[in-house]
Amino acid sequence: MADFKLPPLKKAKKGQAPKFSDSGPLTKSMVKQVESYLPIILTRLKAGQDFEKIARDIATHAGVQPDQVAKYVQAVIKTGASA
Repeated sequence: MADFKLPPLKKAKKGQAPKFSDSGPLTKSMVKQVESYLPIILTRLKAGQDFEKIARDIATHAGVQPDQVAKYVQAVIKTGASA
């Protein structure tokens, strides 16, 4: 999974709206809601699709916020890179 490097979520610059609002830390229930979508997420990333659009699409299906999808994917990448 080291092939999928994503930048960390950044705070918005003054005067700009953030791409994703921060809805807090991931919980076990949020992870369970998103984890079944991981193959779809990785396939779409590998195909070069926009990560923001992927996160928004998956969030709609999983019943979570887009930033939670982004945090989950970043956690998976971090875990994969350290393994």
